[in-house]
Amino acid sequence: MITVLIVDDEIEACEGVALLLAREPDFKILGTSRNGEEALESIRLLKPDLVLLDIQMPDKNGFEVLESIKYTELPMVVFITAYDEYALQAFRVHALDYLQKPFTDQRFSDCLDHVRSQVQSKSLQSIERLRKLLDDLQEGSVVKSQQNQLKFRSSGKIYFMDTDDIIWVEGFDYYIKIHINSKFYLVRDTLRNILNQLPPAFIRIHKSAIINKAYLVSLEPLSRGNYQVELKNGKRLIMSKFYKDQQEFL
Repeated sequence: MITVLIVDDEIEACEGVALLLAREPDFKILGTSRNGEEALESIRLLKPDLVLLDIQMPDKNGFEVLESIKYTELPMVVFITAYDEYALQAFRVHALDYLQKPFTDQRFSDCLDHVRSQVQSKSLQSIERLRKLLDDLQEGSVVKSQQNQLKFRSSGKIYFMDTDDIIWVEGFDYYIKIHINSKFYLVRDTLRNILNQLPPAFIRIHKSAIINKAYLVSLEPLSRGNYQVELKNGKRLIMSKFYKDQQEFL
């Protein structure tokens, strides 16, 4: 019997996962948690074999929950995430498995088969990969190493990047994507922090985007005071009125 804790701040999501697990006789639900603090307490108390863990939650996100647990007490973890396809590369490298919302019944079933195989083989590989993920997250923030250069960690490597080569930076809740030509680098950091490390040529145009003005081609007025921004690589973004009003060059 594989014991399970379901962690998701959306009650409908918890109930949906519980219904799917009810079809599986070799899985036993120990309980559900609706936020990070509850999850942390339940993991320590119930000691589940498996945690189905939502990443985006109030108070503590999924990563912060795991970082608060001793490595020797880590359960197997399947991440439940709404991150896009690109951001999922971090979980492919390190996690036992992940479920991208919305997922199908078949995808959920395939995920459980993967869990079963890990349990049956009594492999510690999934825990070691999870430890590696947490180590990378703790070391992943952008650090300014010298003038016009960024030092950051991505996919287990340390990069030194000239800021002139950065076209734009895309923000998620706990990750950023640094876009350089046709490539990008996924880093655990925030837009607010990286903007403080970048030279004045970089401006924030949206809650989820920073651009390098050197790559700006045109601005097209839209409704409600917003603008469409076109960059030299052909990328089109939205500049919201809030951030547009803060830019002196307009």
